[in-house]
Amino acid sequence: MLDNKLSRRDFIKGAAIGAAAIAGAGMVSGSVQAKNPTKGPVIPTKWDEEADVVIAGYGSTGLPAAIEAHDAGAKVLIIDKNDWAGGDLRRCGGAIAQAGSIVQKAFGIQDSQQAFFDYMVACGEGYVDPDLLLPFSKNDNVDWVIQYLGGQPVSEWKLADHEMSPGPGLNVSGTPVFFDKYKMPKATRSHWFNGTQKEAFREGWPSPGGTGLFKTVDDNIKKRNIKTLMQTGLTELIVNANREVLGVKALSGGKTVLIKAKRGVVMGTGHWLSNANMVRNYLRQDINDPNFFGGFGGFFTNKLSAPSQGDGIIAAEALGADLSFMAAGYNGGLKINPKAQVLDVYGKPIPRLYAGGRATGGIVNAQYPQCGIYLSSAIFFGRAAGRNAAAEKG
Repeated sequence: MLDNKLSRRDFIKGAAIGAAAIAGAGMVSGSVQAKNPTKGPVIPTKWDEEADVVIAGYGSTGLPAAIEAHDAGAKVLIIDKNDWAGGDLRRCGGAIAQAGSIVQKAFGIQDSQQAFFDYMVACGEGYVDPDLLLPFSKNDNVDWVIQYLGGQPVSEWKLADHEMSPGPGLNVSGTPVFFDKYKMPKATRSHWFNGTQKEAFREGWPSPGGTGLFKTVDDNIKKRNIKTLMQTGLTELIVNANREVLGVKALSGGKTVLIKAKRGVVMGTGHWLSNANMVRNYLRQDINDPNFFGGFGGFFTNKLSAPSQGDGIIAAEALGADLSFMAAGYNGGLKINPKAQVLDVYGKPIPRLYAGGRATGGIVNAQYPQCGIYLSSAIFFGRAAGRNAAAEKG
């Protein structure tokens, strides 16, 4: 008698084989449909735009990726489906988690990367990706923003008014933490940047720090004259017969545009918790239920978060991309390796495809360990994606 149990991974592998067969017939992307299926996909002979590295998403992952790719010598193009810039970065509290930062050292705070790693492993309770967690625990994001991007100088930092508050300043966190639970010393490693303006969608929270952090990276994009196409949303990935990503198909002003990526594509398209079908399929919840996401569902269904539909995840899945931690909800998404390469269901990189932030499965998902973890990981793997995509052969 056959075993009726079928794992999600086995199921997706079967689907991936089918998708690969379809790709060989030129049907994964409408932009590469073959007139003669036996000859494989037809590569566009005319592109509307082209760059070395194409980045989908003008936010926490996409902006650091663009800066790193540009500074590595690549011509960069950013696309974003919205008519406003910044994504979740612009409206978040603006905390970055780092151990051993120049800010901590200025205040005489002792911290270590090993302690940071051990704490996140404990919080994960098995729901961690150690391959990603180890390099992330060594991140230097705060230092990078201050020293490399010219962000909020050390002289303007302070210890936050409260040990547990959404900044500004340096503290333990703005949410419950689990140091006592795991018998670990409290660590003051949540770095809340100063805000620059009050955003309407954070009523009651004047000048969230994300506005200040966004201004710093946004200014750096403009200083580098990195081309950006707003209201241009990713719809599909364009590949060749070897499944190498050659570019993207996007919708701009109601028209389809083909954008060539000579070296690689970076997915910084954000979360999928505003996609009612994905929420229903993966979380078995109704996005309109008042109790959705513990009563905080409105954060994902308001007008600014509504465009986050998992576009990058959906496009990569069509190429057989693997997913991780989807049932965990908040930070489930594409599975990546430490180079930020998107992996297929066999654990192999999909050539020239990168991702970071909340389009990916993240590093720890059992519970939220400390404020600044997710934003910091988005920046860290965005930077890695940009560097590595720029290093691809054009």
